[in-house]
Amino acid sequence: MPAEPRRWSSGELAELATAATERFRAERKDEPRQVYIEFFQAFVPIFRHLIEQSLPILADALKEVDQDLLTAIVSDPNKRIAFRYLAAPPISEDDLKTLASSTLSARALRTDQEQAERVREVVLNAIDPFRFSWIEAGRSATEREREIAVISSAVLVASQRVGTRRRSNAKKQQEEEVKGLLRSMRFHEVETRDISLLEDAPGPGEFCGESKLAPKRADLVVRLPDRRCLAIECKVSNSAVNSFKRINHEALGKAREWLGKFGTTGVVPAAVLSGVFSIENLLDAQESGLFLFWAHRLDDLRSFVQSCTPRRPRSGRRPRS
Repeated sequence: MPAEPRRWSSGELAELATAATERFRAERKDEPRQVYIEFFQAFVPIFRHLIEQSLPILADALKEVDQDLLTAIVSDPNKRIAFRYLAAPPISEDDLKTLASSTLSARALRTDQEQAERVREVVLNAIDPFRFSWIEAGRSATEREREIAVISSAVLVASQRVGTRRRSNAKKQQEEEVKGLLRSMRFHEVETRDISLLEDAPGPGEFCGESKLAPKRADLVVRLPDRRCLAIECKVSNSAVNSFKRINHEALGKAREWLGKFGTTGVVPAAVLSGVFSIENLLDAQESGLFLFWAHRLDDLRSFVQSCTPRRPRSGRRPRS
């Protein structure tokens, strides 16, 4: 019977989750504020120019939209972020495209007045009434109001950007740690790919980064010595509530689809975890077929991979004498 990763008891999961939480706290305490400061300082002058110079022109409903001005804002990545953050809550880029029926391309905004008008209206109709109270009142802003709006808007963007970078960096670091473990076991990394059939996966002793495994992407696909595919999701959670989304919705949802496509003899769905997780969510995921490893105990992953001995070819029947 093929080897399986260890299944943890509720008591073991509680101890592992506590250790992961303590590690998460230590890393957050040591995290420098410099990243936040850099984002804040970068966006203060952008918001200052946008609020003091551009917004009065764009907010004048009696005038046609200034297409050149809007194009200049939307064409610059950071200015476009600031423009979207005038709204409350901030409008995502995808939502802005959808609501305004626009590609947000410089050419379209410069040549299509109606499209430019829609982009302006989407943001202005949702403009934050607390940061920009003077817009709704139809009057000019005081110097103090403008400065408060500049600072609060830069804080909003800086906080969001730090959170995004933090999640992205944590996930990348976890993936690199897993790759480092595999390399130490003489596994070779190969190119990413679409894996519709198991024959499309890396060969035994190989792995690839984020790849489409049947209908869903896996962060890592490892071909074990026994020819099964170990499909790994790297998950970082900052709270017990968030852990449901990361484990039960995302990782377990993919695991069910992989198992439905390839079966337990073809794929081993697993998640490598770091951060804060609910014990109940972990137990539910494990009982539903997802195997759990921990970033602070990657030797468990090593032990499992080493236990997957190559399958012996079936011996042919002896010819009758």
